[in-house]
Amino acid sequence: MSIDPAERSGSRPTLDAIARRASVSLATVSKVLNGRPGVSEPTRERVERLLSGSGYAQRDTPPGPGSLVELVVEDLASEWSIEIVRGVESVAREHGYALSLSALGPDHAVGQDWITGVLHRRPAAIVLQFSALTAGRRDQLRARGIPFTVVDPVGDPPADVPVVGATNTTGGAAATQHLLDLGHTRIAAVAGPLDMACAVDRLAGHRAALAAAGLEARHTSVPPDPSGTHDPSVVVARFSREDGERAARELLAAVPRPTAVVTGNDLQALGVLDAARSLGLRVPEDLSVVGFDDVAPARWARPALTTIRQPLREMAERATWMALRQHAGVGTGGHTGGAPDEPVRVELATTLVVRDSTAAPGVGAGDEPPARRDATDVERRDAAIVERRDVTTVEIVGGPEALRVGLHDHDPGWTVTFAEHHERILRAVGPLDVRVEHIGSTSVPGLAAKPIVDLVVVVPDVADESAYLEPLLGAGYELRVREPGHRLVRTPARDVHVHVYERGATAVDDHLLLRERLRSDPDDRALYEQTKRALLSGTWDDMNDYADAKTDVIRAVMERARVAGVLPG
Repeated sequence: MSIDPAERSGSRPTLDAIARRASVSLATVSKVLNGRPGVSEPTRERVERLLSGSGYAQRDTPPGPGSLVELVVEDLASEWSIEIVRGVESVAREHGYALSLSALGPDHAVGQDWITGVLHRRPAAIVLQFSALTAGRRDQLRARGIPFTVVDPVGDPPADVPVVGATNTTGGAAATQHLLDLGHTRIAAVAGPLDMACAVDRLAGHRAALAAAGLEARHTSVPPDPSGTHDPSVVVARFSREDGERAARELLAAVPRPTAVVTGNDLQALGVLDAARSLGLRVPEDLSVVGFDDVAPARWARPALTTIRQPLREMAERATWMALRQHAGVGTGGHTGGAPDEPVRVELATTLVVRDSTAAPGVGAGDEPPARRDATDVERRDAAIVERRDVTTVEIVGGPEALRVGLHDHDPGWTVTFAEHHERILRAVGPLDVRVEHIGSTSVPGLAAKPIVDLVVVVPDVADESAYLEPLLGAGYELRVREPGHRLVRTPARDVHVHVYERGATAVDDHLLLRERLRSDPDDRALYEQTKRALLSGTWDDMNDYADAKTDVIRAVMERARVAGVLPG
């Protein structure tokens, strides 16, 4: 199905010609072109084929500085995605583009809602994490002259789809070779989902390193197949901490036990650390562990995780740069008429990062399955909690600090900061049953006095500082306040405050009640802002004095929230 040359206007067919050829109205073609609803799927597909086959592109000239770069990620809360966001945002900002974010979910598929929104927004370029799009979606984007690139695709995209990845096979081999060099011979693997190309390549690198060392026969009695199901030293799992722990328990039940485990990503490796800890194994004395990616929790882990660094931010930067060059007509694959001066497939190098989770195998390690902790250990711990006493005075570490009060608008980007620290806190405290919430400042509508994000962490026992305070300090936070029922730690940059309370503390409900009221009631939000403005005339030598000065209005707002029945979300 194509447009007759006589129906073209200049070098591009007219919309009238496309409408006549598709036997629809001009309004219907416009709806399809702009991604609006109200068109049946068969009609939409027929018009799309005409748009694609005729070479129609909506945009002839590069957009102005206010245009968008669209980023599609799997999960906005994951450390992996956060690094991708940072890379895309840095290149987009450098070139004068705003950033639009969409989340795919675990199935890596983009649906009609997403494509409708994209066609309406008309971004200058699109960067996708994992998904390579269906042929129909690719045709829709190309018909509008919207270039796209993919970072670390799930499968094997067509040859004309620009892709940026990493040397996954080399990285998988390097992880295993590091353990071989340390003297390990019983090396197991937690592989990622084998419908993902990166997981298959990392497992292939692991097996290649073992084979080169002449050890593959010690790990399986039959030829290994792509699924890994006939290899007792490999367990396939999702890229999650929970599945990493489950897989590790299966591997560590073997006799003789592995002395080392390589994993498909850092989340799985953190799960292996959890499993080792619960089984009474020491890392690295009894078990060495290697991750893959080098996301921030790998550095915060206890012990710090040896891993293969995948240059996530650099991959995202390169993918964004490639897409924008396509948009300018000089980039990859000639999709917009430019010269194909950029390779369609790019792989950036992975590197081994050695930290504290790997060492030479211990003498006799792995001869027996690990013994589970006896129930009396739990009883002794619970008895110690009953006897533990909280502090009785207020301690401000470092003394009072001068505070210059300012007005800071609600920051819609707080979600990325919160997600990063939510993950960081959960990784630090390990098996503790904790709750993490965002509670104020620039994460809540209402003018903030300080450009920070406030978090609250609820722990089982606030007096048991060894369970949560030491891990938080080890994760890079600094202690600021210790007082009865409450601890405050913060980042060295003072842009994130973490308040620690015990489960059942009324202060937690109060924080959440105020947060929900300021979000939902415009009058109280305006009152709160007016109070902040009034306080600007003063000079505050201590932030605690400033907090006292706005106590009355906060109490009034919270009382109205209680009467209105606002419940903390």
